[in-house]
Amino acid sequence: ALDFTKMDSSILSYTRFLSTIFQPKKIHFINVIKEVETSTYLSGEFLGYSNLLVIDQKLMLEHRVSEHFKGSSVPFECHVNSGAPFDEVINLVLNKKVDLVITGRKKTLKGLGIVSDRLSRNLPCNFLLVPEDFEPKLNKVSVVTDFSEHSTLALQQAVEICKTKENTNIIVHHSYSVPMGYSKSGKSFEEIADIMKSNSEKQMTHWLKEIQCTADSVLTLNKDDSLENQILNVVNENNVDLIVIGSKGQTKASLAMLGSNTMKLLKSNDVVPLLIVKIPGENLDLLEALKRI
Repeated sequence: ALDFTKMDSSILSYTRFLSTIFQPKKIHFINVIKEVETSTYLSGEFLGYSNLLVIDQKLMLEHRVSEHFKGSSVPFECHVNSGAPFDEVINLVLNKKVDLVITGRKKTLKGLGIVSDRLSRNLPCNFLLVPEDFEPKLNKVSVVTDFSEHSTLALQQAVEICKTKENTNIIVHHSYSVPMGYSKSGKSFEEIADIMKSNSEKQMTHWLKEIQCTADSVLTLNKDDSLENQILNVVNENNVDLIVIGSKGQTKASLAMLGSNTMKLLKSNDVVPLLIVKIPGENLDLLEALKRI
């Protein structure tokens, strides 16, 4: 998804980088022009101008994409639609059976990222956020895990990435905590923390063995319920190039909302790309309802 700001350069550079590694069947680039509300006071001439604007934007989009994809053998198609950005992107995803949506994560540029937030919650496919000015590279991948089904899916996706991209290493990060009411056990906070760490180490070893994955593991003690900060600290300390996290909490009862920790990470991370892995098609049943929220 492109919006004709400087953010596009980061998205296009990273998309070209990924395309050289994974060779997708096709890439679709979309720009959405906000639809002008129809009115009896708008002349036919003005509405005709709006149609010309769509044509002009598409030519500009094709030129911009072509500049970044010179020499690429991956086919692409450009779409410029008039309407609501969220709806138009969702429609493209469904019509073209898209596997991955890529958008930008702005830090200093204009834009609130509202559409990206809605997409991250509601897309029926994987979602990748690329920070502005990020230099394309993929040497270390960090997988955030709570050992759930969604975490397993995220790790499997990371393993597939590493099979395709040579010399890419995986770091698996789990944050453990001391349960409330620990004092009733008669043990100190530090003693309970050591027990929880030991249990997490055993669970990590079993989990990685079950998935047949070789990875470095990092365990952190969550004292103040700021998991997103712990994740970013691990990223910085280990020079991570990509965070992979499963979209936990996507059920009909929760209206397919992401887990709160994922949403916090999405809002606070402007350092490295963030890949949100989803169970394919998990949101489809509720998508029509969600589009109206």
